[in-house]
Formats: sequence, structure tokens, C-alpha cells
Amino acid sequence: MPNTSRRTLLKWALGAGQLALLERAGLLGSSTAHAADVDVPSRLVVLYIPGGYRPAYYFTPMEDADIPLCVPTPSNHSGEPVFFQASQLVNLAPPNGSYKPLRTWQSWNPADPAARGSYSPLMYGYTHFALADQLSVLHGIDQGTNDHSSAFISSMCGVAGADYRAPAVHSVIANHLYEKYRESRPLPFVVVTGERGMPVGMGLPSHASPLRVPSIEALKPMLSAKPSDNPWWTGLDARTEAPELDARGQPTGGTLKTTAIERFSLTRAQQLLRRSTAKVDNYLEGLHGSLSSVSRVLATDVVSVLEKTKGIEMMTSNRPAYLSSYLSNQSFTYSFGLANFHLTGLDPRMDLALRLLKADLCTSVHVSLQQDFDTHNGLGHGYSCAHGRGMMDNVARFLGELKAAPAPGKPGKTLLDDTLVLVMSEFGRSWASRSSDGTYYLPDDHHPYTSICFAGGNVAGNRQVGSYTPRGLGVPVDIIEENGQASKRVPRSADAVTTALRILGMETHEFFIPGGYGEVMGLRKA
Repeated sequence: MPNTSRRTLLKWALGAGQLALLERAGLLGSSTAHAADVDVPSRLVVLYIPGGYRPAYYFTPMEDADIPLCVPTPSNHSGEPVFFQASQLVNLAPPNGSYKPLRTWQSWNPADPAARGSYSPLMYGYTHFALADQLSVLHGIDQGTNDHSSAFISSMCGVAGADYRAPAVHSVIANHLYEKYRESRPLPFVVVTGERGMPVGMGLPSHASPLRVPSIEALKPMLSAKPSDNPWWTGLDARTEAPELDARGQPTGGTLKTTAIERFSLTRAQQLLRRSTAKVDNYLEGLHGSLSSVSRVLATDVVSVLEKTKGIEMMTSNRPAYLSSYLSNQSFTYSFGLANFHLTGLDPRMDLALRLLKADLCTSVHVSLQQDFDTHNGLGHGYSCAHGRGMMDNVARFLGELKAAPAPGKPGKTLLDDTLVLVMSEFGRSWASRSSDGTYYLPDDHHPYTSICFAGGNVAGNRQVGSYTPRGLGVPVDIIEENGQASKRVPRSADAVTTALRILGMETHEFFIPGGYGEVMGLRKA
């Protein structure tokens, strides 16, 4: 992106005085997107659980003695078992180093994981798909806010606020890898669903901005090359391949297949540049970049590619036996009781996300997972435990699909090896507390501390980094700050974003998050 745009971004966040210090330190060099050369994941998927969740009911990092203080006694919610005792927790695999291993409530029957009634199969998916070696969880992250919209922004970019003060993590990595994959990935950043909001690529080039793609059908009016879908394009869609030029007429190093109309339009910015202000020039460059991106998408005929690609595959061809009592016509589902609740409607969004990844059409994908956890009632803890474990088992199935699929263009690697998957919500929810008489107080409101699951390539597996106090506050973890100094403090959302970008191969000087940031130790492979 042009230095002037970066300058504007930093001025908004820092002020001119601090901007000058950064310039003298040599940190304002060109932020032009470039290719990563190291063997790290080349894709990012964010699976977003809206409303604020209670992750300690799914992966439990607390000491055994603290669990009775903040986890209610076993009960049920709508016919589904909820809550647990410390003695019911199991490790998913032996410890990896000095960190606590992943552990969860063994709600399933080990002899028959599909059994229900007093048992629940949910969360068994992490054992069935053997995911522990590519999964870790960061606990106790301070989001810096209790407000939904502000916390959503905090999750996306690392800074809480009414507006974005840094680009969303999806946009940062889409921009970072754009040069390497510009020819093969015409949709750098796709939002399949976003009930709580859209991530924003603030200040980055247009190719790093999100494109909302809720379904293949929704793409047809815009992007299908079939005459039956768009007959008015007939005779206007002949394309010629030539070197791609930027807004100033200079070669970008890539090629572009354009129609006659597109070729004419792409020359207009060069004729209008330098006639007005730098801001107008930036705007024209952005328009040129957007048109180039659109031209590349149209030339790819992404609709036909997506239609030919299988999304949900392993779950239909080899459905796990532990799901035998759930709806047979749904892959991403769960049920409570005999028929108290059936989750439906998640398959289409998961299927589309898998198609986009398997077809190698994009770098970043954002999917909201449908069930909203903003309950605010006396049943909120039971709801969070039952539905949260259901949603997290659906996450395990998604990871299992990635693990079963080969990574495009990377022989010997799975799609999970080549993808970083983040599972998150905007914040946590109020913690339970035990009274002196043994009863539990169960408030159900917003809570600023949360957890994020990191799964996939370059993730140091089977670790729980950080934890919670019995009141649900985060605890200090080891962090390498942006200046390279080691520290120990409670992690913030900026540190979670930084850690994700480091796992994806970026250095801390290649991005900027206002307010300071560091990498949490223990989540990236050494």
C-alpha cells in the first residue's frame, strides 16, 4: 500500500509526534504486499462464535482445586448433560513440554462414544479425528471491553473501539500473501457469514478487503460466466492475457486476462493521476486496484470452480460412528434429548468454506457459526455448556475435513497443515461462583476475558497457554514484546492477533497494532 496511506493510518492511531519517531526508527518503509518464503500455513480461517462464549467449559485450564469454585455441579440443559467435576476431566494427549495439555470433560462413554442419555458424544470429535497434535488454546485474553461491537473489533484487529484502528487479521495476511498468490487466488479474503459484523481491511489495498460470499447462488449474478446465468455478457466476455500494469502504468510482475471494456477502464487512472491532490491519487489507485481484482475474479469463473469442488466430503462418505444418533441428513449438527433441540442450517456455510479452501481460491475465510450465545438469563450457563460443546464438536468435524483433504500445490501436506484456524468469540461471559452454602451464583452477562483456539500448521500442539482465576480473570503468560524484550503479563487481544500472524510467518515489524503488542510464547512451533 502507498506510504501516504500508511501514514494516514498511523496518524489516526498515534498522532504526528509518535509518527515522526517511527519514521526516524525506519519503521515506515513500504508496506507493499510481498510473498512469504518460509514453510508456514498459507491460509487463515476464522470460525467465529457470536455473542460471547464460556471456553473453560470446553477446554479446561484451571487447577483441579479451583474447578468446584467456578463450575456448577453436574446437571442437564434441555435433556443434555452439563457441568462436571475435576475427576471427570481427561487429557487429549500426553503433555507437550511444560504446558498444560488439552483437557476436557469426558462427557462421552469411552466404551460407546455414540451413547446418549446420561452421556453426550459432544467434544469426542477431538479424539476421533486425533486433533491434539495440531491444536492449542490461549486462555485469559483481555479484550479491553464488555461491548459487543467494540469487542468484535478487538477480536478482529487487536484493538477495542467504536471503529477499527488497525486492519483485521484476515486482511493483514491476505495482503501479505497477495503477491505470491495473486494469479491463483482471485478472492484473497472471503466472508461467508458475519452475524456480528464484517472484518475491515482498514488502510490496506482493495485486494485485502472482505468480499461477502454467502452462497454460490449469490455469486451467479455477478461472477458466473455461463450464458444461462448472465446472457447479457455474451459477446462481451472475450479475454486477452497481457502483463498487468499498476495505476501508473508500471508492470506489477503478474499477468491479467481482460476484456476490451476492462482494458479501457484500467488505463483511465493513469491519465487522471497527478492532476489533483495526493488523496485523489490514492483514491484513483484504489479504484484501479479494485478493478484489477474484479477482472481477475471474472476471468477465473469462480462459480464454475466452486460448483465442481466438493466441500463436505469425509463427513458424508465416512460419517463417524459417534454421530449415529444425530440427524443423518446433516453433517454439522447435534441434538438434545429425544427431540428437544436439533441444530440445522450450519452445513451450507461450512460446505462453502471448505469449497473455497479446497479450490484454493482464497487466502482468508471468515465464518460465523450461527448459534448466538448472548443469552442474559438464568439458563445461560447451561446453554453455554451444552451448545458450546456442540459448536466446538462441529469445529472438530471441520478440522477433520481439512485434515482429510490434500493441500493444493503442496504434496504430502494436508489442508489443515497449510491452514491456521482460529476459533473465537468477541469476549467471554460471567463466571459461576460457589456460595458458602454450596449453591452457585450464575450471573449471565458480558465478561472481558476469553480464549482462542489455534489449530493447524505451525501450531505447537496439545497446549493450554494461560489460565483463569476462579473469578474468570486472566493470568500472566510469557510474551516477547514487539521490541524483542521478554515480559510476563496477562495477554491482550493484540497479542492474540500478533501470535496468529507470527504463526503465519510474519515478523512483528511487518504489521502495526496501536497500543503495543507481543507474541505469546508456546503457541508457535519452535
